[in-house]
Amino acid sequence: MEDSVQPVLSVSLIDRYIAKEFLKNFAVSFLFFFSVFFVNSILLLVQRILIKNITLSVMAEMVLLSMPQFLIYIFPFATLSGSSMALGDLSSQNEILAITSCGISRMRIYRPIVILSIVICLITFYFADVVHPYSSLRYRDRLSYLMSEMPTFEIESGRMNTIGDVVLYSQSAGGNELNNLVMMTKNGENNQVIASSKGTLELIDPVNYAYSLKLDSPEILLTDRSDIDSFGLARGDSASIYLDFSNQIPSLTSNSPVNLTSRELVLAIEKRDKIEREDRDYYYTRRENYLFDAAESLYSGKDYARRKRDLDNAIFSFEAMGDKPMNFYGQYYKAELTKKFMLSLSSLILALVTLPLSNLRLKYGKLAGFALSLFVAVAFWYMIFISQLFIFDIPFEPYLLMSSPDIIILILAISLFIYFRKARR
Repeated sequence: MEDSVQPVLSVSLIDRYIAKEFLKNFAVSFLFFFSVFFVNSILLLVQRILIKNITLSVMAEMVLLSMPQFLIYIFPFATLSGSSMALGDLSSQNEILAITSCGISRMRIYRPIVILSIVICLITFYFADVVHPYSSLRYRDRLSYLMSEMPTFEIESGRMNTIGDVVLYSQSAGGNELNNLVMMTKNGENNQVIASSKGTLELIDPVNYAYSLKLDSPEILLTDRSDIDSFGLARGDSASIYLDFSNQIPSLTSNSPVNLTSRELVLAIEKRDKIEREDRDYYYTRRENYLFDAAESLYSGKDYARRKRDLDNAIFSFEAMGDKPMNFYGQYYKAELTKKFMLSLSSLILALVTLPLSNLRLKYGKLAGFALSLFVAVAFWYMIFISQLFIFDIPFEPYLLMSSPDIIILILAISLFIYFRKARR
């Protein structure tokens, strides 16, 4: 009875030990990737808010609300690094060799890593489908409130302030009032320079971040960039100028497909597919009509000149139609829906590609595993970027295109399994 229980206890002990090693390295990797994303993305996001005099607690709240959009990438990369570092270290210390020599298969060694990776997949999907859309909505509401309370952005007195295409100088700025201001903007082919003794900036559209700048005794100079000798000068008692700063707001706040739940994306795809079917039916009906007109002009009883003219007109109209219409919004929604699932599943797939490390005996296993994980993470990131880049250029459905990074990594993992399995024989 004692002998029959001992192997089960040994395997259970090994499961706990490998799981502990994986989670320990996962935590270290998570902190590393989090710091990278924080420094390169979140701080840039906070800088682009361009709001001054906000408290530390409000800033912390804004940062916290912006984190979920980065966590959906950090979880898979941390899983990749955690698994590769754990297996690399176990292999370099000959611990995997000792375990297998006791009759325990490598599949049993892999089991705790695979199970934990599946759990991380579910956590990643929860963040991508629930936390991220919710936090982005809260972020937008909070940002709208802050901007309505402090509508002057971070305009510093006595300095040139650049906000998008607007360059603004104010001798003194306080609250929403600007004194002795000079503003330079672009309006199509014209450059516009405005000088005023006083300006009042008010937020009139907190959703699209449109502002109204009311000027006292303004002077406006218009110049044509294509003709330096052409200009216009105007003066007045007062004027109102409308400024659109929506392009200065971080993309996190937009209602783009990135910030929708999977259910919302499915409903949007169904709606867009219906529109696409209607557009394509209309497109093919017009093509058939033009072809019918061309055939009719050939066999009509008209004289040659009139038949040739009708035929040329039909052919010109046919060629002017171009390619069949593409549902750009539908492509975008499908790509984002697929990415939501594929990023979640990538935690497991990236862990699978590290499992063959157990067959290698590296001198510095943990360091080598971390270096390998960085290489795979960068390659995976670029594959996602390239897939998104071509969703409008490739004619077939974007589901397969956005799934290609996971498919490539999975094929690589299976190939390495087969290779090392044959090598052990």
